[in-house]
Amino acid sequence: MTMTEKSNEHLITECKRIEEDSMYNAETYHQIAASDKKNAFYIKFIPAVIAALSGVLILLGVPTVVAWLSVLSGFILAIAAVLDPDRKKNDNVKTAKDYTALKHDSRALYQTFSKEMSPSEFYISTRLLRERYNNIVNNSPETNDKAFEKAREKIKAGRHTPDFEEKKNNV
Repeated sequence: MTMTEKSNEHLITECKRIEEDSMYNAETYHQIAASDKKNAFYIKFIPAVIAALSGVLILLGVPTVVAWLSVLSGFILAIAAVLDPDRKKNDNVKTAKDYTALKHDSRALYQTFSKEMSPSEFYISTRLLRERYNNIVNNSPETNDKAFEKAREKIKAGRHTPDFEEKKNNV
């Protein structure tokens, strides 16, 4: 380790912290978005199927009581349109992508770019990364423990380790 790397160790540690926190947050938001995608599908699909089936049944002469199924499914679809479950999924995907980009930027800063920077440039770049992280946190939707635990399992299983690093560690 060179003298410059020693004096920058606190900045490298901060970049690693941002990288790891961003990785966990990104994966958590991907888990939430996947769940939201499934929920959005069912919230829209089931009432549409009920409306279509009850419409066919009415055409076939089934009692008009079945028409209430159409009315009910139309009401559910109207509520779904207002709640916009796809927006929630899209918000979580965007947040996951923001954290993923930050994770990569942090890793690149301490592993690559810092070697070409003066200590003050590295310090400023690290501060900017931290501010970016804090801004993303402040604008992120709420998470939940279930999604975090699923994300944690994937990360601990090595899902986010690049192949070239995995090979290097196994040699």
